[in-house]
Amino acid sequence: MVTLRGQCHEFQPNKFEGRYWNSSGFGCAVVASIGREGAWAAYIGGCAGQREEEDLEFVAAYGCKLSEGDARHFFPQLIELPYRA
Repeated sequence: MVTLRGQCHEFQPNKFEGRYWNSSGFGCAVVASIGREGAWAAYIGGCAGQREEEDLEFVAAYGCKLSEGDARHFFPQLIELPYRA
């Protein structure tokens, strides 16, 4: 049986935040990186599934950048902030 756990984190300026899932020991994350200037970008990727914070940091650094439309789908609460090109 596969279990899926999702968590949504609160956003803080100049920090990565995201949604994290762990399914049978394999991690997946969608991460928003918000800069001091107020613009943001989102990334998606697989991760080790060991520690949530480390996995979020890994995807923020090495994940695939999402298009603006896909990013806004995952993070609609950031509608007022400009998306970083």
